[in-house]
Amino acid sequence: MRNPRAKGVVRTARLAVFACVLPAIALAACARPTGDYGRAQPSTIHDDVMPAVGARMTNLRRAVATNGDYLAVSKFNLTDDERELRNRSFALVRPPHAADWIAASLVEGQRTGILPPIDTRLDPKSYYAHLRKDSFRSSEARYDRLMGDMAADTELVGPFYELARRVMAVDAERLRVARASADISEEQRRNAESRVEENMARITWVWRALRFRLAAYRIAIDGLEVETPSARIYDANLAWRRLAAAIADAEAGNLDTERLEAAPARPSRLMRRWANDDGKVLIK
Repeated sequence: MRNPRAKGVVRTARLAVFACVLPAIALAACARPTGDYGRAQPSTIHDDVMPAVGARMTNLRRAVATNGDYLAVSKFNLTDDERELRNRSFALVRPPHAADWIAASLVEGQRTGILPPIDTRLDPKSYYAHLRKDSFRSSEARYDRLMGDMAADTELVGPFYELARRVMAVDAERLRVARASADISEEQRRNAESRVEENMARITWVWRALRFRLAAYRIAIDGLEVETPSARIYDANLAWRRLAAAIADAEAGNLDTERLEAAPARPSRLMRRWANDDGKVLIK
């Protein structure tokens, strides 16, 4: 016999199609505006409206999958570090080329919960495709843009993961107390678990985004070397290796961002997955 609770969840999901899905599609077409250094600019639509719709959509998706026995979106207030984690992650998960508005819209839909995770379906070749279309008087300017993008990412990696490790340490203590204390209600425990899940989802998304960027930049470097050869290719490869080293350092827990060596990055789980023995990134 079908669970009455499951029936109610499905009925609610159907009713929500017109109330949430259609507006969500329209909202997801809006890429979030950015300011200096790729930081998100304040926006009522992106800070309030879309997250509210996204929370509803996420809860409905999870409820249908689990018969409602899970609190998918935490109702807890964000800590200062959790808020900063989300702000810092934006510059790393958004498409590396500003003109890639389609990917930017999809990423914004994922960030707000309107869309399920779709970042693994994005094409790393798109960065070079947009870079080629940029109107520059000199072909050397494309190398400048590429190296500037890689250098900006390199500066962001260490600070983000230093913050991420702080959040993860607090989350471990949060779960310990939530599960051990008799004074914590079941709703509080579920909210705590949901918040930890949200934090980890954001952190692992950034890892995937960094893999994507390494692949995208590698494609662009190789493409420029063939299309518009230049002595700048050495500098471009050096910038790529610095970014790869920063990611490997963050993964290993060595977050001294002032020490970025020019040598190829140390092998890591991330790099072993995306590079062959010659250090050339593989697209899978």
